[in-house]
Amino acid sequence: MDGAALLLVFMNPPVDDLASWNAWYDEEHVPNRLATPGILTGRRYSAVWDAGPRYMALYDLRSTDVLQSPEYKGLGAERSEREKAQIARTPMVDRRTYRLVQGTQEWTDSPPFQLSVAMEPAAGGEQDYLAWYADEHIPLLLEVPGWRRIRVFEQVDGSGPHYMALHELESPAVFETEPYRKATSTPWRERIASSVTRRERYLFERHVP
Repeated sequence: MDGAALLLVFMNPPVDDLASWNAWYDEEHVPNRLATPGILTGRRYSAVWDAGPRYMALYDLRSTDVLQSPEYKGLGAERSEREKAQIARTPMVDRRTYRLVQGTQEWTDSPPFQLSVAMEPAAGGEQDYLAWYADEHIPLLLEVPGWRRIRVFEQVDGSGPHYMALHELESPAVFETEPYRKATSTPWRERIASSVTRRERYLFERHVP
């Protein structure tokens, strides 16, 4: 079951020996977090598009309080030598914490693709942004064949835009459909897009160890 919060980590791996870096992440880093009370899921994704971070990790949390628990803090205090070495050679780590503000029904299967779209609404535009997602954007996108689920989060801690939506997709082919063009060409969408002060948009594919 998904939780009310999310830990998202964007990473660029070291350019040499990617295999050992991925092995550490899959064999040690993620399993240790999944053994921590309150961390409900742990999934990794690799970038599809050239621009942006190369990897993304998503951890569904029961609440943001999980990250303040003794068990979670112990992960950092008791790192193995392997973990210390791999973290030291990772050139970019961007860690963000979110709380869920909007979401559709739970999807139990692991989505093949995740589209992350983060935006910073103009001052005073937050309610218009959230209303657009809830009343128009989510309903229209869920009419696109292959568009599974959408969740909207508000950033609690991190360096990203204030709001971030995660879109679960069957395939990048969804972007070539007429329902998608309809969903992304409305006057309300154009107003939001022209008013945001910062925007990030990345597509990731599920990483399989």
